[in-house]
Parts: sequence; C-alpha cells; structure tokens
Amino acid sequence: MPGVLDGITVIELGTSVAAPYGAMILAQMGAQVIKVENPNGGDAARSWGPPTDDGISITFETFNRDKQSITIDLTEADQVDQLRALIVERADVFLQNLRPGVVESLQLGAEDLLKQAPGLVYCNIGAFGSEGDMSRLPGYDPLMQAFTGLCHVTGPEDGEPCRVGVPVVDLGTGMWSVIGILSSLLRKKDSGEGGVIDVALYETAMAWMSGSMANVARTNAVPGRYGTRGPGGLAPNRGYETSDGTLLITAGTDYHFGKLCRVLGHPEWATDDKFVTSRDRFQNEVLMSSKIGSVIATQSRAYWMEKLNAVNVPNAPVQTPLEAFNHPQAKQSGILQVAEDGAGVQVAIPLKLNGQRLPYRHRAPGLGEHNNIVLKTKK
Repeated sequence: MPGVLDGITVIELGTSVAAPYGAMILAQMGAQVIKVENPNGGDAARSWGPPTDDGISITFETFNRDKQSITIDLTEADQVDQLRALIVERADVFLQNLRPGVVESLQLGAEDLLKQAPGLVYCNIGAFGSEGDMSRLPGYDPLMQAFTGLCHVTGPEDGEPCRVGVPVVDLGTGMWSVIGILSSLLRKKDSGEGGVIDVALYETAMAWMSGSMANVARTNAVPGRYGTRGPGGLAPNRGYETSDGTLLITAGTDYHFGKLCRVLGHPEWATDDKFVTSRDRFQNEVLMSSKIGSVIATQSRAYWMEKLNAVNVPNAPVQTPLEAFNHPQAKQSGILQVAEDGAGVQVAIPLKLNGQRLPYRHRAPGLGEHNNIVLKTKK
C-alpha cells in the first residue's frame, strides 16, 4: 500500500520514547525518516531492556522501526554543519527533543533553520513546555505522571499512588507531535510555509488529567484513587472477583444495568430506589457492588462472560499481557504485525486507511547503518 506521506522526508534528532514514537508513526505512514544519533552509543534506548536476535534492545526496536540511522557528533562543528545542510536541503520535517537550549547553541533552532528553509515544519518536544519557570528543566514520563497528579489517581483505593504501567505520557506526546506535524503539512500545501510546533510531556500529562482537573476547578477537592472502579458517576463500572479471576463490568446505561440484573438472577435490583439511575448507583456504589460481587464470585470468568456477552452487557477479563498477546482477537484484528523483512512481531499502528493497516516494512536500524546512503560516507 502506498504511504500517505510518500515523498516526505523527516529528520529526527530524538532519544528515548516520545520523539522516536512520533517519528515512527510518520515512518509507517510512508515518510522517509532519518534518525540522527550520537556515534558513541546512539539513542539511550538502544540499551534499555533485553536485546532482540539482532542485538538491538526491544525498547529501541519497538519505537524505531521503518527508519534509517545516521551518526552525527554534535561536538564536531563540521558534522553539525553537515546536519544543518541535510535539514535545509532535504527535510520537510525536523523533529527534536534535546535538552532546552542545545539546538539553539548549535544553530539548529527553529529561528535559524526557518530563515534558510521557510517551508520546514519544525517540531520541538520538550519536558515542561516552552513557557514558565520550569521550561528549561529536563524531564521524563514518570516525573510528569507524578507532577500532574496522574500517579495520585492511579492505584488501589487504599494503597499508595502508582505510575501507569506503560509510558502513556511519552506515547501521547509523540501522538500530539504527529497531529501538529500533519496539520502543518496540510497548511503548507496551500501556503508553502512551514512553521513551529511545540509539544511537551507536562502538557500531555495535564491533558490526560482533564477530567480530574475539571473536578478540581469546580469543587477544589482532591480526587482519590479508585483501583478498577471508574470515576465520573458511572456505576457499576469496576472489576469483580469471579471464582478464577477478575472481570471488569461497565453497565453504562440503565438499560445495561437492567440486563445485568437479570443475568445475575436479581431483576428487582433494577427497580430499587437506590439503583434506578446511574447517579443513584454511584452514590450507593458500595452497597450495589457488594450485592453484585457476591453473585459474581460464585462462577468463573468464562461463565459470566458468556452470559453477559449474550445480552451485550459490556465486560472484559483483567488479563495479563501474555493473555492479551495470545488472545484470538489479537490475531484476528491484525493488530499484531510481522515486518516484511522478517523481523519480529510488533503491535501495529492502531489506524486503518481504506480498510488497510499501515505496513511494517523494516526492523529498527543499526547505529549509523545508513551513513553510506544518506551522508555518502562509509559506515
């Protein structure tokens, strides 16, 4: 399938997860993505986690597939000049997440490059954003989860704050960068002008906290932790212990709740004054969940899933990643892909265009693997 970004060249000066993930999305949409790395070890993520059969870390492989890699020593003026020329002459998009002030010191900042290449789409990925007293501080995903309260609302109701088990802030920031880049490329088609995009880990984390922040603004109260129980007034909406594992049930409407009550053998609950509406149920959630839980505990997850699915009451087992990977839906949906060059399985970009998934063409590159192609130098 031809990529929607065929003919677009992206130069990524990025490390860790956020910038590489954003650039990888562009690569899988068909752009040529040239990843710029330090010749002394490359992206730090190359050493994060166990290696693949090719010796590349699983983390690096996951977020850098379908790219080319070149090495540039940013302490060498002539190599910086070479990179600058490459950006000005070839790049449609330049994406960077270096520490605040570094690109400006190298004359690789937006102001310098847009003077030479006014059609360039320039994307900054930062930690705390471009404004405020903390704008020049570095940062990582878990720090932003902690700083914005995301850790505070995550975890068991009576437990300690927890960080989310995956780098949601990094991944979300990478996605925001893609939204900004695609918007700027679309505008460039009409105006011929590029522009500057700013995204930040802190701002992404704050966006994920939008609902909690809206409640804070209205009530000045501190949201708590809910475990598997969802906030926001919807009930039942939590995990229940079956005889062999946890089953999460979300009866999102009065209609669903009535069906749930009938499956559980207690249709009278649906007309109880304490449970008639979702707001009633949320206010009496402890009592309601005690009643539901006592019935759910008598049978297995599979038993209740069959009964609930038969009447379209939304539910899902709380699975391990291994269970999720091996579940038939993962294969049937096509969300797991094998690269066209035979590299290992990866989760596909969760996007279809005209019914087709974006292809996964090539494994992540070796350090400097494409120097001889891109820079016309020997590897």
